[in-house]
Amino acid sequence: MAKRKTSTKKTETKLGLDLMNLSFEQARERLIDLLKNKSLFNRDHVLPSGQIASQYLDLKQSLLGAEGAFLASLCALHNLKDDVQFIGGLEPKVYSLAVAVSQLAFLRGQQIDTFYLRDCAKARTRGISRWIDGPLKPMSKVCLIQDEVVDGVKVIELVRTLQEEADAEIVQVIGIVDRLDGAKNRLADYGVDYTSILTMNDVMDPVTA
Repeated sequence: MAKRKTSTKKTETKLGLDLMNLSFEQARERLIDLLKNKSLFNRDHVLPSGQIASQYLDLKQSLLGAEGAFLASLCALHNLKDDVQFIGGLEPKVYSLAVAVSQLAFLRGQQIDTFYLRDCAKARTRGISRWIDGPLKPMSKVCLIQDEVVDGVKVIELVRTLQEEADAEIVQVIGIVDRLDGAKNRLADYGVDYTSILTMNDVMDPVTA
C-alpha cells in the first residue's frame, strides 16, 4: 500500500509541473473548455443592458475550483507586465485569484505581493475608514485583477480608490472574462491599460450572449 501511495504522489507532482509549463494559448483553451463544462447554463438570464440571454455564465462554479483558479491565474500571469509589484482585487470575490497569481509568480522567481479592497458600500456601513488592506506601499506599481468585467464602471471606482487611498500607480487591469458591455472603451478613455483573457463570445454562443 505504501508503494502505491508514493507512486500516485509522484504522478500528481509531475502533472503539476507539466501544467506550470502550459503556454498562454494552451491554458486559455483549457479554461474555455472548463467554463463551458462547469459554468455555462442553459437558462434565461437578464443582462446588465436589460436584454434577456438564453445562457447564463456562473464563473464561481469554475474559478473557485482548483483547476479553474489555476488556469485563470496562469493566464493572468502570462499577461502580467514585468514592472508589476502588487496584484489585488475586491474582497472576497477576487482576492483568491490575486493570491494564486502571486504564488505562481513566486514559483517562477518573481516577487509580486497581494492586497485586497473592501467593498466601498460595506466599508461605509461598518464604519471602516481603510478600504485597502495588505502590504501595499505608496507609489507601488499595481495590477488590479477582476474575475469578470461588465461595463468598466466598478473597475474605475476601484482604480480611483487605489489612487486616492494608497497613492498607487495602476499599471494594468486584467479581467478573466469581459462581458462585452462597453468596458474596453470606457477603461481606455479613463487611461487604464486593460487586458481581458476571454470574452463572453469565447464561451457562449454570440447570438445568445
